[in-house]
Amino acid sequence: MTLLSLVNCDARLASIPMLLKGRLQWSLLAITITSGILSLVFAQRGDESSPPTTTAVAVTTVPPTTTIYVAPVRYIVQSGDSLFAIASKYMLDMKALMEMNGITDSDHVEAGQELIFPPATGFVPVAPSTTMKP
Repeated sequence: MTLLSLVNCDARLASIPMLLKGRLQWSLLAITITSGILSLVFAQRGDESSPPTTTAVAVTTVPPTTTIYVAPVRYIVQSGDSLFAIASKYMLDMKALMEMNGITDSDHVEAGQELIFPPATGFVPVAPSTTMKP
């Protein structure tokens, strides 16, 4: 160390008592140092044993759903009806209509034959717009 650095260090140390003139400043310094030491001590104590952890099991209940039974729609084939015309008129999938009724030939349905329509899916078809383009 040089002489100049010693003088500067000595001057700094000499200025500390000037800054800490009153009892309030000394008390604040003592409280700051004490709280710093205590925080270090408690921080090291926390590393040795961590507090026990608890886990909670969340129980969720699902409310029961209400199922509404809707009787299947039955249709009696009229003279001159075709399976395609029936499916188009009632907006049904022709393949699903054939599967539900055990029909293998889509061109062969008899007048008086009873058809069961597939259940509704909740989809409501909307007619295309009739507004003309400008």
